[in-house]
Amino acid sequence: MIFSSKKVVGIDLGSSSIKLAQVSKSKGSALLENFALTQTPMQTINNGDIIDTYLLGEAIKMIHKEQRFSSKNACIGMWGATSIVKKITMPKVDSKALKEQIKYEAQQYLPFDISQVTLEHHILPFSSSPDQMDILIVAGQNDLIAKYIEVMAHGGLKTSIIDVSSLALSNIFEFNYGKLNEPVGIFNFGSISTQFVVVFQGEILFARDIPVGGFTFTNEISKNMGITLEEAESLKLSGQSGEVPESTKTFMNMALDNVTEELRNSIDFYSASGGDFQISKAFYTGGASLTEGLIDHVSEQLKIKFEVLNPLIKVRSNNKKITPGYLQQISPFLAVSLGLALRAVGDS
Repeated sequence: MIFSSKKVVGIDLGSSSIKLAQVSKSKGSALLENFALTQTPMQTINNGDIIDTYLLGEAIKMIHKEQRFSSKNACIGMWGATSIVKKITMPKVDSKALKEQIKYEAQQYLPFDISQVTLEHHILPFSSSPDQMDILIVAGQNDLIAKYIEVMAHGGLKTSIIDVSSLALSNIFEFNYGKLNEPVGIFNFGSISTQFVVVFQGEILFARDIPVGGFTFTNEISKNMGITLEEAESLKLSGQSGEVPESTKTFMNMALDNVTEELRNSIDFYSASGGDFQISKAFYTGGASLTEGLIDHVSEQLKIKFEVLNPLIKVRSNNKKITPGYLQQISPFLAVSLGLALRAVGDS
């Protein structure tokens, strides 16, 4: 999926907000040259699928111009139902036969026609048996890839790289924390989806988009209290100061249980699908991670220690507009766009 290796603008196209980041990298650290965040136009994205390429492109074009990004090369991250990242285990084969064998093996796991996807693979350095090999496959539907490219064209940008958001999440983690010798889970809590990645020694063992996020809480409040989503969102946010009706807290707790159960199911699925390395520690990021009580609750229920993912350990700003205070404020929203922006820097 890599088409060129120029400096790029990393574009995290979320369901509620669009994040743009541009960096320059040198000697193991990076400079954040520019960052922008804008609201995603309503009803333009559904679980990662693009509904309106023109409106999305216009929103990107406007913020790109307003914030004066210097690069017009884009690295955009796919997520949700538009892409699949999966580890498969297969018998060892000769390198010449590897590509065809991967294609054959992959079609058993993909929910769409293998002839209609772009398929990439990465051989993992460890496997459960000397006669087998573990391979990470990344598949994106061609018609959906075309939509992402179309969005960039409407935005006046060139699609230099099409990536996957979960891989970008792993990328920014490794850039800041290195290759850890213990398996860790990374959770990016978004509006309608939570990206869950398991990494070990710099390799991705598992990646999945879980269909819960900040909207889960808003929707639970709205439907149970008979109020609009806008009113429910306002109540949810006011919960951070503790000034909400008791009934709202009840519905927030119901949503908390729902989210926790979905996370538990995904961790169990990882374990059941050959997850030989059990997770004892997790890192979290994303706007919805700020939801009152969320991290404490999932940590207690899942018996996993959660630590905030700091995407800025080795990243600093050289833009006067991006002050230390502003950096701290936007830190939960940065991980994926920074991971995307780092993809091509220094490769050319």
